[in-house]
Amino acid sequence: MTLRDPVDAVFEGSNGRYYTAWQVRRRLESGRWRRCLRQREPDRRLVETGDGELLFLVAIEPRALPNWTEVRIERTATHVVDTRWHAPGSDERRS
Repeated sequence: MTLRDPVDAVFEGSNGRYYTAWQVRRRLESGRWRRCLRQREPDRRLVETGDGELLFLVAIEPRALPNWTEVRIERTATHVVDTRWHAPGSDERRS
């Protein structure tokens, strides 16, 4: 029996942040982001953010994440977390 990797895809954003496929899907489904273009091979996406900015997302291997990131799994959600700093009154900064 093999265990399935809970992180199926990770994306590097043109804004310097990283997102799991779950985070991308959640933002698109909620209307926070809007799809503009998608290329399947290699997986690249262009989305419009809530403030009207364009964000380019490129799929990368989870093992290619910088060492200052951490993937956290909470129930069915997966998040890439920037571990370099903590905001006052917060226990983590989520991407």
